[in-house]
This record gives sequence, structure tokens and C-alpha cells, in this order.
Amino acid sequence: MAPPAPQTTLLIGGSNGTSTLCAILGDKSNPANANHVLRVATRSGHKYLDDNQAAPRVWRCTEKKHISDVVAADFLPTRLITHVGAPDSVFVYGGDQQEDEKKKGDDDEPLNPLERAISGVHAPDNGGSADIIILACPVSAHFALLRRIAKAMYNLDRRGLLGRSPARPPIFIGSLYAAGGLDWMSRIAFLKERPVDFNGTWKRSLGLFGLKAFPYLTKSLKAGEVSLHGRFPQLQVAVSPSNAGSRSRVKMLLDRVLQNNETGKKLEFLGLSSNEVLGGDGTCDEELQVMKEKDYTTASSAVAAANAYGGAKSAMIIAAQTHKQIKNAKEGSVSASAAAAAAPPIIMTNSSSAATSNGHSSTKNRLPPKLAIDTLVTQSLADQADPFSSLAFLSCTLNSTNQILHPCILVALFRDEANPERNEQDGTISWNPTKELTPLPRFYADGAAKIEAGQLITAIAGGEMYFVIDALERLLSPRGYDPISALHGGEPVGRKFMNILGNSPHDMGSRSGLTNLALKTEFAKLYGSENVKEAADGDDSGGEDTNGNRAGLINREKMLAWCMSTGLSRNSRLNAVLSPCIVDESSRQVDGTIQIKPNTQTRFFTDDTQHGLCISLGLAELLGFDLERYMPQTLYVVRRLQKWMKKEFVLPQEKVTAGSKIVSDAKDVWETSAPQAFGVKTVQELKRFLQLDVFSETHGLNAEGVLRKSGLMARL
Repeated sequence: MAPPAPQTTLLIGGSNGTSTLCAILGDKSNPANANHVLRVATRSGHKYLDDNQAAPRVWRCTEKKHISDVVAADFLPTRLITHVGAPDSVFVYGGDQQEDEKKKGDDDEPLNPLERAISGVHAPDNGGSADIIILACPVSAHFALLRRIAKAMYNLDRRGLLGRSPARPPIFIGSLYAAGGLDWMSRIAFLKERPVDFNGTWKRSLGLFGLKAFPYLTKSLKAGEVSLHGRFPQLQVAVSPSNAGSRSRVKMLLDRVLQNNETGKKLEFLGLSSNEVLGGDGTCDEELQVMKEKDYTTASSAVAAANAYGGAKSAMIIAAQTHKQIKNAKEGSVSASAAAAAAPPIIMTNSSSAATSNGHSSTKNRLPPKLAIDTLVTQSLADQADPFSSLAFLSCTLNSTNQILHPCILVALFRDEANPERNEQDGTISWNPTKELTPLPRFYADGAAKIEAGQLITAIAGGEMYFVIDALERLLSPRGYDPISALHGGEPVGRKFMNILGNSPHDMGSRSGLTNLALKTEFAKLYGSENVKEAADGDDSGGEDTNGNRAGLINREKMLAWCMSTGLSRNSRLNAVLSPCIVDESSRQVDGTIQIKPNTQTRFFTDDTQHGLCISLGLAELLGFDLERYMPQTLYVVRRLQKWMKKEFVLPQEKVTAGSKIVSDAKDVWETSAPQAFGVKTVQELKRFLQLDVFSETHGLNAEGVLRKSGLMARL
């Protein structure tokens, strides 16, 4: 069996995910890791360098393999697997950007550690430049790291250290968890760091990717040791630019990183080109079939890997014709057998003899002679409609479960009815470790068990979020596509259950009337309020059609709240997770009772408040929703948590006056990923913002002007 193609993977960040991949991908005894160079770039070397701070640390990962990742429980058969490995090299880039700032365009200036990790120049391995750069870190760290990466990439591009050949496949930059608007952060990071002499085109192309859900449930309590409790059952990814070449390349790279060939998991692409179950037009499935037939996905050398990227363009021509043939067969205009036996499109051939061939072997990598024809024929309409996969990344942002679960559990867990005044200020509660048998409250087993947690999660995730998803999708997606709402709820089992109960985003948007309200509001802004009634004449019932967020809107809401609390609190893979707490030792009483309060510096706060619920509120405000009326539970949770954090991400109730904007007017909104932080306050501004290249390669002056005036840019 031929060895796998060479690949160099760079992990940035010191998370548990990095530790897990060091053990799995750094295991050189595994043949699947042959020709795979693994690098780690981190702010501090103590975790990933050995005790002498000289060589990469060896990591041992103990993985619990369940009979199924979909239904994982300890009472079902499980087995333990041990992975032992280490990265090939570790680069410590330090805790600030001072080293980055010293360069002023001098090509003789030594490269900093991050630039060496990306380019491979003077690296202690033979991996060359990185093929894929992966952020394995909390969402709150994405923007700072993207700025570092952007500054490094601009310098390396200017000095020609990324590779000048246009035939080389793109370098892909992305995250194992694309919540919080990863593509939004990339746009502003690369815009902020763009040098004045950048000509608008990268010498070597770049691509962006992001997984919808973090692929591992993992925990490390000691350097060198990590436990992998389970893997997420679905691997779904957003990729920009949206084209066959990018998808084929990302599949090849991520299949290797995520061990898909060994685990049998399948990478699914999100967005308008996704399969129909995921709300797209099926383009990706057609590409995958062609890739399998042409063996583009099993390249055995670096040259073959590069050919696979170019061959993907040719494959799209076949895929387009295949789609047409299958469609004709379904509609009965030709037989299925005739469709299967049909020759490839004539544009694929270079001679009449090739055109008469029934096979595709003679067509590999033959592109149309004219770029215009190439673009029109080989790129699907879905890819042209959303060239940067903005809707795919938006699906990752709005269907992220942690950003809803964690804040709701925090509010329910840290509640003390006996001392409401102090509790309101910082979340302080009493806890007796002796009586409760745990040193601190268990986040899921104790927090999610509170019925308030289930009620808040159901009201927000199954109601208020769905208003935003449905309205936004109707305004941004081409008619007939639903790439965001098709993935609602995060989990496939829960999604199906909500659909059966009639609680899908489309159901909620329709029953509440809020989707229609958003459409009318936007129509009035574009064409004038006097034209709204005429445009909606066929749909006018003569009365108020907006019921809004009312009691009973969610079908079987009490049952769903109970199921949510019970399911989370009894999940065997989560029951040992302790709450993020600060203990007041001076409060310890004779019986052992202590006073504890939530640690607001942990990712349960910094990731899930600013980069989760605040985005939903910002989008709702952008859509014209009355937040107090239609998003009361989301607003309540954010206001309670921000008080503990001593921040103002949304206006407190006492500051709201007639005409004020709850999100836009908040003094700390720039610390969030709400669109208002980027200066985006209307649907049309959002559309223009999403038209910007994620790596600042195209110059959309109007949208860039809005960004440069935003509160976030002003503070950078």
C-alpha cells in the first residue's frame, strides 16, 4: 500500500484539542501518520515542551471508544485505546505582539516564531510550509490569533516565503470550532493588518474553514496526559472560497487530521452547495461521487495531491452534466440507464475522438480554454450565489449549542433565593462539599438538573433563536434554500424531534409572525412603507399578523424543558465536569459550608456570552425586532451574566429609553461578535459585509469604510 501524501499541519493554541491531536497524530507507529509533519505554535512553551524546555513533550491520550458516538452511554459496551505521540516541532510566539511590531518591511529581518512555523523556514523539521493552519483554542481567542496570523501571512507573502507558484494548492486556515462568527473575525483581522503596499492578490491562495462542532470531548488535567471521552458524531464544515477545488482540498487535509479513514466518519460540507438534507442543492454530493470515481481523494504523492486540486475543476464539469442527466431521468425525459451511460460534456474533450469516448480517463485536468467559460460552467449556481460561504459559517454561528447551554445553566446554577441582593451582583451562592459530596457544583449534573436551566434553554434555543434564524435565512438565502435552519438545534436527534412537534425555525417564524414582520420591515426600508400593503396584497388577512413571542408558542414546551434538564444532567460523559468557581475561603463555616461565585474569566463566560447570545441579540436588533418584547429570555440571561462580568454588552433595563438601541448603544458591544461591533447595523450593511473577501483580497470600499469606522476597529 502506497504511503499517504505529505502533509504539514500547524496547530495554534494550547487547548485540550491540541493535546489530543499531539497524541493521536504524533504517534509515528501508526502508518496513517506517515509523511505527516505536526507543528504546534503556542504562547507558552511549558505545556508542549518537555520539562527541560528543549524538545516537544510526549502526550498520552486515553480514548474511551463507545459502541456509537450518537448514543454514548457507560452502560453500553466501551473499550479503551491509548495513543502516544508528540509534535515534530514546537514554536513559542510569546504573550504579546511586540516581536511582530518590530518589522518595518525589512526583508533581512529574522522571521518570528509564528512566521517560521507557517513557512517552515529554519524549522527543525522537513515539512516545508504549512498546508493547513488550525486554531485549537477558545472562541474568545480567535480574533487575536487571526490578527497574528494575518500579520505573519502578509509578511511571508511579501517576501515570497509561502510559495510563488500559482499551481500550489491554497493554504487553509481555520478552526476546530467555528462559532462566534469566524469568517467575520477573519475579514476584520486581515483588513486591519493589511499593509498599504498589498496589491490585493495573494501570491499563494488562502482558504478558510471551520467545523460546526468541536470534534472531541476531551480533558487534560496534567501536562503530557489527556483523556478523550468521546467524539462528536457528525463532522460538518464550512469552507471558503466556495468551489469544488477548495472542498476537495479541505476534505483531503481534514480527513487526515480527524482520522476519518480510521474511524469511518464522513466530512459533510455546509452552505448552499451542501446536500439537500443540509439545506443545499446537492452540489457537494455530486462532487464527492465524481471524486470517488476519478480517485481524486486518494492521492499517494504531493504531485497527485496538487493534481487533485486542479482536477476538481474538471470534475465539476462532469458533476454539472451528471446533475442534469439525473434530473432528466427523474422527470422522465430520459431513462435512468441512458443517463448513467451518457458521455461527458463535449467541452471536456480536446478532439472529436475524445468526445466519442465513453470513459472519463482522457478528460482529467483538461480545462476549458477560456476563463469565462471555465467560471460559468465549472462553478455551481450555489457557489456563485455565496462565493465566500457566508451562510455556511453563519450556520456554524447560529446553530452552536454551547453558546446557548452554558449561559442558561450558569444563570440557573448560581442562584441564591436566600440572599438575592448579593447573588444578583456577582452570583455568590452557598455550597457544602461534605453534604453534596463534590468539592464544587457539577456544571451539568447539578446545574442542568435545575428546571430553570431546561426552561431557559428551551425558550431561547427552541423559540427566540428560531425567530432570528428563519427571518435571517429568508433575507439572505436564495429562495428554496435553507442552509441555516436545516441544522437547527445542533443535534440530529433533537432536531428531528422538534420537527415532528412542529417547532422548526420555519414553524416558529410563521406562527409568531416575526419572519413576516422582518420581511415587511426590510421591504419598507428599501421601497417605502406605502408600498408594503400593495406588495403583500395576496397575503393580507386584514388584521394584525404578528403574534410575537407569546406563551404556548412552542409546542410541548414543558415536556421539552424537562427532557433538556434530564438529558444533560444524566449524561455520563458530562457528569464529572465541575463548575467554574472562585471559592471564598474566609467564608468557610464549621459545618464546611463555603461561599462560591462563578469565575467570569473562563470560556463559559468569555466564549458563550459575547460570542454567542450577543450575536443573536445583535442580529435580532438588526432585523428590527423589539428585543424586550420578542427576545426577553435571551436578554435576561445576557443582562444577568454581564452584571457578574462587570460589563455592558447590552443596555441594562434602567438605561433603555425611547429610541435607544439595546445592542448598538451598549458601551462594551465592541468586545462581542455582534454585527454592531463591526459597524453593521442594517440588513443591507450585513449583505455588503458578507461580500468582502475573508482574506481582504477584494476591495469593497463601502463595506470596508463601515468596518473602519466601527467601535472594534477604533479600539485596535
